[in-house]
Amino acid sequence: MWAELWAAVAIARKELRVELRYPLNAANRVVQPIYQFLIPSLLLGATFAVGGHAVGFERSAGTADLAGYLFLGAFFTLLVAAAFWGVAYSFKVEMDAGTLEPAWLTPTRVTTFVAGRALAHFLMAVASGVLLVGIGALAFGADAAFAVAGALPALAVAAVGLLGVGYLVAAAVLRIREPNLLVDATDFLFAVASGVAFPILVLPDPLRWAALSLPTTHALDLMRVQALGTRPLLPEPLAWVALIGLSGAWLTVGRWAFERTDRALRRRGTLGGH
Repeated sequence: MWAELWAAVAIARKELRVELRYPLNAANRVVQPIYQFLIPSLLLGATFAVGGHAVGFERSAGTADLAGYLFLGAFFTLLVAAAFWGVAYSFKVEMDAGTLEPAWLTPTRVTTFVAGRALAHFLMAVASGVLLVGIGALAFGADAAFAVAGALPALAVAAVGLLGVGYLVAAAVLRIREPNLLVDATDFLFAVASGVAFPILVLPDPLRWAALSLPTTHALDLMRVQALGTRPLLPEPLAWVALIGLSGAWLTVGRWAFERTDRALRRRGTLGGH
């Protein structure tokens, strides 16, 4: 176990070193949500405001702080993107580079490669998210700057569930070979279903139940309740039970799918094909 732990740390260090070689990409991770998602959403919210207040939004969400609500949602989009692009899609990058098969031949368990990548990219996502929320507090008056520190336990549990998502999507990446559309579409749908841009209470019942099956929905809801006093989806003790249970379930299913995919590809000898 200790050997696998150190292997995961070494993989995380490698991922961090590669990412830090491209500082403009790291900066864009913070800036992109602002111009691509946050500013258009804030302008749209201002368009429908009544006397400077987002009346409809306040009625459904339980808070008038639209900026804080959206910036915390953007924080979670970074975590979700880390699971889909940083963890799962990185196997496609190694496949194209021709380094996936040599890595698979090392004594390290293949599941450790996912865990190491997740550690690195989740750390980068949290750091980028803290900067993003800080920009929101300074420039947009988002009343959520101190919510991240208080929500670290919820973030840690949600990261376990997102690790399971990373395993699941990585299994799909290894099977379908050209996963760009899959990763892009599922990343977007997963983030939207988690309620990053609007209260999930406005969704139809089947979609609402699907959203409630995601650990990120409950982690984000707990953060918003703590920071903004929003109307909770579930009572807080029940929300924690749901968050922990769903995170464990996603991790179990994702790891099972990844290990099964690994066995299938080894039998067929198609791991390096693309």
